[in-house]
Amino acid sequence: MIIPNRRTDGSQSELPPSHVMMLMLTQTLGWGTSISLIGVLAAHIRADLDLSSAAVFGGTTVMFLTGAFLAPIAGRLADRVGGLRVLCYGTPVLAAALLVLSTASGPNAYYAAWVLFGFGMHFGLGTATYNGIAQVAGKSAYRAIGLLTLATGMCSTIFWPLSEALLGLMDWRQLCLLYAAATMVIAWPIHIWLAKRHNPSREHATQDESRASPAHVSPELAGRAFALLMIMQVLTAALTTGMAILAIDIFVALGTSRAEAVFAGSLIGLAYLVSRGGDTLLGSRLPRIRLARFVHAALPLSLLPLLVCAVLALPVPGWLAAVAAVCYGLPAGLLGILRPVLPYHIFGSFNYGLRLGRLGRPTDLANAVVPAAFAWGMSRSAEAVLWFGFGMAAIAFVALMMLSRMISQGKAHRHYNSTA
Repeated sequence: MIIPNRRTDGSQSELPPSHVMMLMLTQTLGWGTSISLIGVLAAHIRADLDLSSAAVFGGTTVMFLTGAFLAPIAGRLADRVGGLRVLCYGTPVLAAALLVLSTASGPNAYYAAWVLFGFGMHFGLGTATYNGIAQVAGKSAYRAIGLLTLATGMCSTIFWPLSEALLGLMDWRQLCLLYAAATMVIAWPIHIWLAKRHNPSREHATQDESRASPAHVSPELAGRAFALLMIMQVLTAALTTGMAILAIDIFVALGTSRAEAVFAGSLIGLAYLVSRGGDTLLGSRLPRIRLARFVHAALPLSLLPLLVCAVLALPVPGWLAAVAAVCYGLPAGLLGILRPVLPYHIFGSFNYGLRLGRLGRPTDLANAVVPAAFAWGMSRSAEAVLWFGFGMAAIAFVALMMLSRMISQGKAHRHYNSTA
C-alpha cells in the first residue's frame, strides 16, 4: 500500500492506490478506444469508406510513424512540466481523433484521425503517464507502472466485446462519438484533477534526493548502455507486434486447424494477463534486471517447439500450439512491464521522460514496419518468420547480458568509491 505524504506546497509525494486506479481506468479507456478499436471497426470502415483492408490497417502505421516523430518531444515536455500535466494536453487530442474518425468520408480524413491518435499515444497515454508516475511516486513507481501495464493489457479484452455489443445498438460513427464523449467526460477530468493534486516541479524533484531513483550504470558507460537497451526494446517490440498480428496464421500454416489456432492465439492474451498480474503481486521481491534476464532467455526458447516442427515439416497439433502460445505469452507479457521500468531502473529518475521518448521513436518505427515485414515473410513460409523472430529474440538476449555486465560494473564501482 502506497501511503500519501503531504508536501509543504500542498501536493503529495506519493501516488495513493486510488489515484493509480484512476490512471488504470483512463489508460484502459485510451488504448481501448484508439489502436484496439480498429480490430472491431475495420470491417465496418472498409465497407463504408470503400477502402481495402491494407488501407484500413494502414491507419495504425500512420499512428506509429506520427508517434515516432513526437515521442522525444513528449518526453522532454513531460520532464519539464510534469507528465500528469501533459496528459491534460493529450487527452482532448484523443477525443478529437475519435471525432474526426466519426466524420471521415474518405482516406484523407481517415488518416488525419490516425495522425491525431499518434499524437495522443505519447501525450495522452504511455510516455506522459509513465513519466508522471515516476515523478510523483519516486522509488515506489515500479508497482504503479506494473499496474498500469496490467490495465493496458486488458483493453482489448474489455473493449472488443463491449464495442461489438454497442455496434448492435448504433453504427460505427456513433460509437466513435460515444467514445469521444467518454474520453472528455471521464478521462480528461481525472487527468486535470490528478495534475492539480500532484504537481512536482522540476526544481523540487532535483532537490528531493531521498525520493529520486539512482542510476545503476556509471556515467561513462551510460551511452553504450542506452544503445543496448534500445536494441533490446526495438527487437522485442517488433517481435511481439508481429506475433500479435500473425500468431493465428502461423499456427494454421504449421498444420494446426483453424479453430485450434484461434483458441491457441487467444491464450497468448490470457498469458499476458497472468504474467503481468503475478509480477504486480510479487515483482517487488525480484530485482528488475534479474526478471529481465529470465524474460529474455525464455522468449527465444518459447519459439523453439514451433521452429522444430517447421524444420522437420511436422504438423503442429492443437495441444502443442496451445502450450507454445502460453510459453510465449508469459515472457512476452512481462516485456510490457519491463519497457517502461528498465530505463528507470538503469538510468534513474533524472531525464526519465526524455529517455522514454528517445526509446519510443525507434520502437514506434519498428511497430510501423514490422507487420508488413512479417506478412511478407509469411508469403514465403512460416518457418522464415519463426527463424526471423528467434533471431530477434536471441540478439535481444545477448544485448541484455552485455547490459547486465555494465550494471554489475557500476555496482562494483559504487562499492569501491564507498569503501575508499
